[in-house]
Amino acid sequence: MKLLFGFLLVCSFQLYSQSYLNILLSNGDYKNSRIDSLKKITFSSNGELINFHKIDGNISTENIANIKTFTFSDTALGEIIPVELSSFDAVQIGSSVFLQWKTASELNNYGFEIEKATDLNGKPIKWGKIGFVEGYGNSTSPKDYLFKDNPTGNTISHYRLKQIDLDGKYAYSNVVSIKINSPDNYSLNQNYPNPFNPSTTITYNLPVDADVQLKIYDVLGREVSILVNEFQKAGTYNIPFKAEELSSGIYFCRMNSGSFNSSVKMILIK
Repeated sequence: MKLLFGFLLVCSFQLYSQSYLNILLSNGDYKNSRIDSLKKITFSSNGELINFHKIDGNISTENIANIKTFTFSDTALGEIIPVELSSFDAVQIGSSVFLQWKTASELNNYGFEIEKATDLNGKPIKWGKIGFVEGYGNSTSPKDYLFKDNPTGNTISHYRLKQIDLDGKYAYSNVVSIKINSPDNYSLNQNYPNPFNPSTTITYNLPVDADVQLKIYDVLGREVSILVNEFQKAGTYNIPFKAEELSSGIYFCRMNSGSFNSSVKMILIK
């Protein structure tokens, strides 16, 4: 019992960094408790029982002789946690497509291959791998993923995810499709991500060759950065902006090209 008590003292620092206390019993079964549901752990007067006091008032008791090991982790060991894809979307920002997906939980998730197909009469053909994003392995909390693609021309692009387990098994997501349009008007798009820290991307469209000025201002109207000041060909441009030296706050990105003037509000959070 003294060894068990010492183990709990040594590992108590993990209570703030892990999600589950996993108890492996002698028969191979697990008893799991979320750490944030535990109020305290006590021993019986005869030292034979260990009591787990829950915040809701319930008490779970286990004979110490039946306990094989204690472990702390961010998953409940002994439970089946599927890779549950809760969302998968495609968003066009300028000439780029950002694929965004989220998992509600994961088990043995090696990662995601991103596959893309061209369009034929509204149907995807010629699927091919264009990238890979590593998974979180095991997780019971939501995880967010992001992948950027840069298609060309007026095309319809189809995307799907190939989720691969650590043992090589795989499953496909649903297909998301998006039509990419070449610019026919001036536009300054909202920076992405926003809010940001410390980097973001600003995208704008030029329907014709023109002189372009792209500048950053603070809330007092003071110029803090010149990103573009040159003649550019027609097309879509993605301009990175790094704000390591700026303090948190609201900033404005202003674009001038010929008679076109536009601005977007950006939020820097550090």
